[in-house]
Amino acid sequence: MIKRIIKTLLGKKNISRIRASLAAWKASGITYSANQDRTVSVLMSVHMLEKALVMSNEKYLNAVKYHNIIANISQLIESGASSEEFNIAGSAAIIKAALSTLSGHEDVKAELESLIRKYNIQERFRGGIERIPSKEIFSHNNFDFHGFISSRHSIRRFKDKIISREVIYDIIREAEYYPSACNRQPCKVYFTENPETIERIKKYIDGFVSPCVHDCLIVTCDRALLNPSERNDQELINGGIFLAYLVMSVHAHGLASCLFQFLQVNSRQNAIKREFGIPENEIIVAFLGIGEPEDEVICACAQRRPVEEIAICIDD
Repeated sequence: MIKRIIKTLLGKKNISRIRASLAAWKASGITYSANQDRTVSVLMSVHMLEKALVMSNEKYLNAVKYHNIIANISQLIESGASSEEFNIAGSAAIIKAALSTLSGHEDVKAELESLIRKYNIQERFRGGIERIPSKEIFSHNNFDFHGFISSRHSIRRFKDKIISREVIYDIIREAEYYPSACNRQPCKVYFTENPETIERIKKYIDGFVSPCVHDCLIVTCDRALLNPSERNDQELINGGIFLAYLVMSVHAHGLASCLFQFLQVNSRQNAIKREFGIPENEIIVAFLGIGEPEDEVICACAQRRPVEEIAICIDD
């Protein structure tokens, strides 16, 4: 009886989609521990603190259950998390910044300081808010953005040269400024300086193009930083936003790139993760071939759609 009602309410198509999603989820073999969910809870809580600080919402800040957040951080460390990692040290910095704006709460302030001392949490991350003149934020806008963004092309032929670790770090450091869900920054990039490993990566990408690729990045999104209601969509949303920044960062460094999209529900996911030591809680979002372009490149025209087809005014 209940099954019949659910089928009627959802419809055959939606039920099929749900079944497919559940099957894919089961096939992925990904499980989530209490610590992973605890990490998500901490990160979302401290992000709300920062937003409340930005909005000067003292009523919310005073109502926050700081004891619970601090207890979760303590449990994470007791369970093996490093007190130096971003999730721990960054969260402690935000809590400290929030409490510094409030009068009272002396017991919580003492509890936080005790936590920092007990686990030797290094205060190396900024937390809270900063006041920036608008002129400073937009001080770098005086350049030909259209020329920059329209000059990027998907380039499929590269010089036989591996990009150095230092350059890759610079590229990723700039791409890290992408906006992410509650500032959890779940995306990661796997790379190698070993030509043999690059050849192993290339066997998983488009065979039509891969012979011309001499360096390749594997971009993932860590599902452990997302809560259950977000999984199956936020990893792709965050991954897509990060990829856009990453591709533009590569272009800004005078290098070429070609994006190889990767289906989330893909039988090769687990094989790739096993081969390259990628944790099971991460989902592979895409591969990105990068490198120095040949002196002259041949690119597809890839004509953009007319803007009138993309920008739809709902008032018309």
